[in-house]
Amino acid sequence: MVSGNQPEVVTPRPPGRPRLYEPDEERDRILVATLEVLRRNDGEEATVADILQEAGLSTRAFYRHFETKEDVIRALYQRDAESFGGHLRRRVEAASDPREALGVWVTEMLGLAYDRRRAERMSALGSPMVARVVAGTRAHQLGADLLVAPLKTVLEDGLAAGVFPEARPALDVRTIRAITMEAINWATTGIVRLSRREAADHVLRFSLAALTVDQ
Repeated sequence: MVSGNQPEVVTPRPPGRPRLYEPDEERDRILVATLEVLRRNDGEEATVADILQEAGLSTRAFYRHFETKEDVIRALYQRDAESFGGHLRRRVEAASDPREALGVWVTEMLGLAYDRRRAERMSALGSPMVARVVAGTRAHQLGADLLVAPLKTVLEDGLAAGVFPEARPALDVRTIRAITMEAINWATTGIVRLSRREAADHVLRFSLAALTVDQ
């Protein structure tokens, strides 16, 4: 039996200030703040101090999740790629047939230039500085894979169904992506002025001809 005079054991508090947020929310705030800083600075500069000021967090909070500013940018790039890649896959899967699915893929990709919010994110995450940070990393490869995977499935399904009898998915996915990215470049730079619908029709005119014309 414990004596009533025995002193109470008190667990000491850990050093430092208590966390304001749960770990996942803390990390999310850092990523959101990084994107905002990149947007504000046209994608060219984002210091740890700027990120933490935007997030309202301490240096200690930053280093609980990331070692460097570059780590944050890579994590943000990967998260954005996963989010848009998932959206792209769901929209394509909802199409009624391969031909419609191809149009959906092209139109959604063009949203990177024609949809204001997506265009802002693309401008921030597509800057030369971000490109240098993510080049050759898993995040960069994952981003590319998530964009083309739905298109490759569309081409494979179209070939199997006889809708795209001339499809060569492994090669055509690269060609169609390249044409689509060129149309995105036209829109972002103003080299060629087309509406989103006109740009989609232009890409599909070449793509569908190559996929369906019997040689």
